[in-house]
Amino acid sequence: MNSLSITIAKDVGFCFGVRRAIDIARKAGEQNGKVAMLGDIVHNERVVNDLKELGVTVFEDIENIPVNMPVIFRSHGTTAEVWQRARNRGLTIIDAACPLVNEIHVAARELEAEGRQVIIIGDPGHDEVEGIASQISNPIIIANEQDAEKLQKIRKAGIIIQSTQFHENVNSIVSALIFKVSDLRIINTICKPTRNRQSQVRELAENNDVMVIVGSFTSANTKRLTSIAKTINPNSYQVQGPADIQPEWFMNMKSVGISAGASTPDEIVVKVTEKIGALSL
Repeated sequence: MNSLSITIAKDVGFCFGVRRAIDIARKAGEQNGKVAMLGDIVHNERVVNDLKELGVTVFEDIENIPVNMPVIFRSHGTTAEVWQRARNRGLTIIDAACPLVNEIHVAARELEAEGRQVIIIGDPGHDEVEGIASQISNPIIIANEQDAEKLQKIRKAGIIIQSTQFHENVNSIVSALIFKVSDLRIINTICKPTRNRQSQVRELAENNDVMVIVGSFTSANTKRLTSIAKTINPNSYQVQGPADIQPEWFMNMKSVGISAGASTPDEIVVKVTEKIGALSL
C-alpha cells in the first residue's frame, strides 16, 4: 500500500472578506429571524444553504423583497443602480461588501475624476465587475489580451483590476495596453489574499505529483486557482467536496498539494484531505 504525502496550502478556507460577509449574514439572520439576501452572498452553495437555515432568503430582484425585510448586499459589491432602487423602496440595507472591493470602487471614481478613461480588467458579467463598472460613467471591461488588442488608441486612461484576477492575465493585458495609451495609470487592486493563494498554488503545483483545488465551480477565484495549477501540473483537479475525489488520480503518485478558493468552508477542505489520506492505493 502506498501512502501519499499531503501538503495543504498555508491560506485555505474563507478569506477575510468572505468570513466577514458570512458573519454579518449569520448575525442578521439570528437577530431578525427573516432576512433577504440579494443573490448569493458568496459563490459557494454550502454556505448559501447554511444561511437559509437561519432564515436568510435569496432574492434575485430587489423589487420582490418585502419592504419590512432587511436585505443583505453581497460580498462582491452591488451596483449603484440597485443601491438606489433599494433606497427608493425604503429597504433596510445590510452591506456585506468586502472592504477591499469597496476600495476598488473608490479607485475607479478617482481615476474618472482625473479625466481618465477607466479600464477594468475582469470578467464581464461577474458580480464584482458589474459593481465596479456602475461606479463610473463609461467603463471599458477587458477580459484578456485579445480584448486589449482590439482597443483604439486612447490618450489618457487608468486601469483597475477585479480583485481575484491572476497576474499572468493582467500582465499580458497591460503589456498590450501600454502601446494603446499615451498616459496610463495602473492601480493594482488584486487583493492580497488572492495574490497569496495564487503564489502558494504555483509552488504546490511545481512540487507535487497531483494538485487538488477545493471549491465551487461558480467561484471565479477557485476556477482561477485551478487554471494556474493545470498550467503548471496537468494532474490538477477541482472538486466541490470529498464525493468528487477519484482514486485513480492518485495511482502511482507520491505527493499531493491541496488548496481552496476563498469562499470554501474550512470543514470541506478538512473532509477532502481526510478522504485523500484514507485512500488505499
